[in-house]
Amino acid sequence: MRRIVMTMFLSLLTVVFLYAYADAKVSGICSSCHTMHNSQDGSPMTYDSSTTPNGKLLRGTCVGCHAQNTSSNIVNSIPQVYHSDATDLAAGNFSYVVTADSSGHNVQGIVTSADATLGNTPPGYNSAYDPSSTGFSTASRLVCAGSNGCHGNRDSSDEWTAVSGGHHGDDSILKYGATTFTLTGQGASVPTSYRFLYKIKGAEDSDWQDTVTATDHNEYLAETYATRGTTDSWANMKGTISELCSECHSTFHLGGTSGIGSASPWLRHPTDVVIPNSGEFASVSTTYSDETPVGRPAASLTDGLTAAIGTVTAGTDRVICLSCHRAHGSQYPDSLRYNYQSSLSTGNGCLRCHTQKDAY
Repeated sequence: MRRIVMTMFLSLLTVVFLYAYADAKVSGICSSCHTMHNSQDGSPMTYDSSTTPNGKLLRGTCVGCHAQNTSSNIVNSIPQVYHSDATDLAAGNFSYVVTADSSGHNVQGIVTSADATLGNTPPGYNSAYDPSSTGFSTASRLVCAGSNGCHGNRDSSDEWTAVSGGHHGDDSILKYGATTFTLTGQGASVPTSYRFLYKIKGAEDSDWQDTVTATDHNEYLAETYATRGTTDSWANMKGTISELCSECHSTFHLGGTSGIGSASPWLRHPTDVVIPNSGEFASVSTTYSDETPVGRPAASLTDGLTAAIGTVTAGTDRVICLSCHRAHGSQYPDSLRYNYQSSLSTGNGCLRCHTQKDAY
């Protein structure tokens, strides 16, 4: 009998180990993130010592976990979007918007008030082009997740519900690896969406892009931009990172006379449009740079991709919203990756693509 029990135990243990190896979800002690009653020895268990419990039995909110305003950009393996580290993660740093509205998104919980100029309304927002069923409520502040945020399922107005299950799901198809990475299945759920951005596809760098080289960075899906319809839905999306931005900044992604147009001369700067391989663009540097990252067509993000692509190919790769902006915030106006209001030298900023323009 003992032999049978031991055999069953070893078989179960093997299954557990295999599951843990195949699954890229959060691991560790449950109490590191959760608390049953928000009380231990008469003291609250929330990270901010609040006696008010959080949703999903969590010890911290999105801000409480990921925006601790510490000296490190990663704390206990948790990426920080608000910190004083000299190195920012891929999406930037909310610390800049604390002192300058134009330097990032005014997220509730990090910034005390809405943007002084724009208020709660995202520039370019039009509810007709928002694929979520709830839509962005301009009566409320911008938050991290849900209908008034970027992360999680925006069909939910509740942040906790919007990201529910995200940290526990298998996201291995988003990670570089010969037996893991594939676009197939990406975007089907919150955990299988790029950085929990519902329906968005790409390849996630394992260190949240703490260290950046030509072959160590995130990869973003970019396809021919879709003319947003007045009955937009999730089904219309291709999963590009620029589409994520367009959920709130829709006018900047539209075709036609109110949007970017459809060809040169452009009315607004194009997004998800192929970088030409002629004229001034023929001299675009072929080495990938995080100063102006590009988007890749699905044909480039092939199954089994083991590392980031270290080159830029004009005529194939595309300009995306993140080619110029950082999602959370930057030290420059308009969350730009560089300061185009002061000085640009040949080969940097706008001039990395527009190579025949004069430096200033």
